[in-house]
Amino acid sequence: MSSLRLAYVGAAALMLPAFAVALSIPQAVPPEPVLRCLEPVAGVTWLRWRGNGDATLNAWCESVGRPVLRAPVFTESADITQLTILSWNVHVGGGQAEKLIPDLLKETASKSGGLVVLLQETFRTGWDVPDSYPPTLHPPGAIRPRRPAPDVTALANELDLSLAYVPSMRNGSATSVSQREDRGNAVLSTEPLSDVTAIELPFGKQRRVATAATVTPRGSHGKPIRVMVVHLDPDDHRVMQADALAATIKAFVATKAMPLVVAGDLNARQGLSDKAVSTLSGQIHREDECGTGGTSRLPLRIDVLFGDRLDYMFSTLDDFGLKRTCQTLSDRFGSDHVPLQMTIQF
Repeated sequence: MSSLRLAYVGAAALMLPAFAVALSIPQAVPPEPVLRCLEPVAGVTWLRWRGNGDATLNAWCESVGRPVLRAPVFTESADITQLTILSWNVHVGGGQAEKLIPDLLKETASKSGGLVVLLQETFRTGWDVPDSYPPTLHPPGAIRPRRPAPDVTALANELDLSLAYVPSMRNGSATSVSQREDRGNAVLSTEPLSDVTAIELPFGKQRRVATAATVTPRGSHGKPIRVMVVHLDPDDHRVMQADALAATIKAFVATKAMPLVVAGDLNARQGLSDKAVSTLSGQIHREDECGTGGTSRLPLRIDVLFGDRLDYMFSTLDDFGLKRTCQTLSDRFGSDHVPLQMTIQF
C-alpha cells in the first residue's frame, strides 16, 4: 500500500505546472501531544533522558501525573543557623512520616534550625493520577504496606511545608480515583524551594527520576544549598543510571554556584565497592560520618546479619567550609529502611 501511495503522489506531481512543483509550500505539522506527566508546572525544569528506551520511558511517564510544587506563605520571620537534612526511603506509605517529621520539626525549631526531608518511594493518590495508562504498559506491582496513610501532598499540606514531588512510576494498575497512585521522590522543607529540576535517568528495570531543588534558609546566617534525592534500580542497571546522574552532578559542581547534597537509596548491595557508589563519590565526597552499618530492614530482623547499606549521603560541603554531623538512625519507623540524618551548621 505504501509503494502504491508513493507512486500516486509522484504521478500527481508530474501533472502540476512547473511553477507549482518548484514552489515549496510549508505544511502545518500538528504538534506532538504533551504527556500529562510533562505538562508545564511553573518552577519545574525537565532534563529528559535521550537514548535507548525513549518509547518505554514515554509509556511509563504517561501513566503518572505531573509534578507537584507547594510553596507555603512564610509569615513569621526566622533566622536559620543550622539545617537538618533527612534522607529516607518510606516504602510507599509504610514509613510513618507523619510521626517522625513533626518530632523533627519541634527539635529543629528549638535550635533555630530548618528541616529538609528527602523522601524516596513516597506516593500521591487521587485525581491528579491518570485514570488510564498505555495498553502496552505493564505497571509495576502496587506497594501498599499501610493504608490508609497520608500521601505526600496531604503530608505537606498538614505540616505546611514546601514540597517538590516528581513521580517516577505508577503504583499498581488500579484506576479508580480512590485507588490509583503514583510514586517517586520528593523534597519537603520548612524553607523556600526554587529551581526544581526533574532528572530522568535511562530506563533499566523501572523508570527513575531524580529530583533536585535549591533550599534557601531564611535569615542572614543560612546559605542556599542545592539538594538532590535519588532512588536507583535494584539490579545492575543502577550503574548505568548512576553514570547518567554523575554527568549532571559534574556539570553542576563545575559551576561552584553553591554547596550540593545528594542523598538516597542507591540499592548498592556491594557497599562502598559498588560501582554506583564509586561513580557518584567520584564527583562529590561521601559522608563517612553517616555510619557503616546496614540501612535496609528485612523481615524477622535477619537484617542484623544480612542487612545491606543501601542508602548514602554525598556532599560538596567541605569545598564551602561548612561543618556538619551525620548519622544513621536506628528506628525504621515502619519502613523497610532507616533514615540518614545530617545537620549543617552555618
